[in-house]
This record gives sequence, structure tokens and C-alpha cells, in this order.
Amino acid sequence: MKAPRAILLDFGGVLVDVIHRDCGVRTVAAEVHDLLASAGAAFAGPDRIEADIRAGWEAYRHWKQAQNRRPFPREIRHREFWEELVAGDWPPAPRDVVGRQASRLCRRLDVLTKDRPPKEGAVELLRALAGRGLPLGIVSNALAGAGTRRLMRQHGFEPYVRVQTYSDEVCMRKPNPDIFRRTAEALEVRLEDCWYVGDTIDRDVLGARRAGVGRVLLMRSSETGPRLASVGEPDEIVRRPLDILELLAQTGR
Repeated sequence: MKAPRAILLDFGGVLVDVIHRDCGVRTVAAEVHDLLASAGAAFAGPDRIEADIRAGWEAYRHWKQAQNRRPFPREIRHREFWEELVAGDWPPAPRDVVGRQASRLCRRLDVLTKDRPPKEGAVELLRALAGRGLPLGIVSNALAGAGTRRLMRQHGFEPYVRVQTYSDEVCMRKPNPDIFRRTAEALEVRLEDCWYVGDTIDRDVLGARRAGVGRVLLMRSSETGPRLASVGEPDEIVRRPLDILELLAQTGR
């Protein structure tokens, strides 16, 4: 097993657990209702707005799944999410209001619809890897990467990670190989000299394989999903963050 010159990691499912909070949509709907009222663009009550946000969220889920089969998938734009998936049937004035506030509203959805506590051993892993001189990069699909950046600071991850690449900020999403290439270039390493750790088959394993990552590790999570013969297999399966150090020790690093 060849020692890596850098390690790339997903965020959700690798460094943090993801616990969905259904009530968060209701909170965002109330905020949107108040936003429209203050802008003089009220047209419906919070229940109707919540229903449309839920419908848009479900449409986005299906849209994301369809992107996994494209060779170079893009990420949805914030305005596109709100103006088309959520507010497509709204009158022009309220649709324009949420469109202009789309990035902030995406951040609110990102924060309020899930809890992301750090996995046991996550910060210890990052500290140990950085201490061994390995450059670290995050490669993560995100509706609003700003929320993940905030958590990186709160959880104490940020000091150990040199590059953070989020799909909404670079307009491409895994399994697009270019999101991996962009991160490796920022770290000034070749992808064949990297390890990548993700938690899904059709985004992480497939994307890393497409990009030519040297070694692909799968950390199982609630989002892992079934094995897909057309996608490929990881080189290793790990259960927890500190397992990565055990694999690294086998390389003498």
C-alpha cells in the first residue's frame, strides 16, 4: 500500500454524523413568511410556504440523485433552488424576494434541517494527520457550504485543513471528477498521490475513481446506500475516523 502525500475527506458521514431535523423546514417557512410580509410581498400563510419548501426540498433530492449518473454534474444555484423548485408557482413579487435572499435562505435550511455532531475521533484524526505533515482537503457536496465552514470552525477542524471545497461554491458536485482535481491542485499534489475518504458509493467512490484518486476509502454511514456494480468498489472500508490512522501505519507513514 502506497503512502499518500495528501488526504481528501468528505464532511458529512466522515467527520460528522448527520441527523436530520424535520422541524427545521417549519422554522424556515416562518422566516420566509415574515420576510415576504416585511417586503410587502405576502401572498400566503406559513403552512402554504412550508408545503412549497418541502416540495422543493423533495424535488432537489431527486435532482441530486439524477446528477450522479452525469459525467460532470453541476450544483444547483441558490436562486434556482428558491425561484424554481420552491417558488415556481408563486406570484412574481414574492418569488423575486426569495430569489434575492436565496443564499441566506439556503444557509438557514442547511443549519436548521440537520444536526451534525463531530464523530468520535474526528478532531484527533485531523490533528494526527496534520502533525505528520499531510496536507488535508475537504471535498463536500453542499447546498450551502457556508454552513459547513461554520461547523468546521466550531468543531475545531479548521486549523488542520488547508483547503475546503464545497459544491455550491465551485458550481460542480460529486461525482464530478473536477471537484477532486480542483482540491488536489490547491494542495499542490497529484490525485494519484492522494487518499480520499467518503461515505457514499455513487458520489464519493464513483467521483474519486473518475478523478484517478490513488486510494479510495469508504466510511459507512446512514447515507452510504447499496453497492452498485456499475460504480465500482472502494479500496478499503473503515468504520470510524481513527481507522484511517491504522491504515496509514501500514504504509510506514
